[in-house]
Amino acid sequence: MAKFVATDYKITLNGTNLSTSLTSVDLSLSSDEVETTTFGTTWRSRVGGLKTGSLTLNFDQDFAAGSVDATLYPLFNTIGTVVITPTSSAVGTANPSYTFEVLCNSYQPFASSVGDLATLSVTWPTNGTVTRATA
Repeated sequence: MAKFVATDYKITLNGTNLSTSLTSVDLSLSSDEVETTTFGTTWRSRVGGLKTGSLTLNFDQDFAAGSVDATLYPLFNTIGTVVITPTSSAVGTANPSYTFEVLCNSYQPFASSVGDLATLSVTWPTNGTVTRATA
């Protein structure tokens, strides 16, 4: 896959495909910076330490059975499994999947003003390893 416009991400949470209710996704991964500088050097040196991540999902709210609220509310204060692929096509080298757990530690089912589209946003920390697969 070459450069592309993000129009077909596939995002599942505990096996439920929520792609058609999502307006944006942000998976951010980082690692701690551990200093290894020793006496006698004039430049700092570092290695990567523990890794962490966070996932932000922005939804158009939907209270229908099997949709946004019905999926997110039962996960509040539990662990959920997320799978993200750049397109809905089969996983491959040009369409890798990222699979990981998140701690669903927040949920705000109502966050709109009168006349606005009903939306919501969640930001959850990853829980354990983020795996990238190409097959």
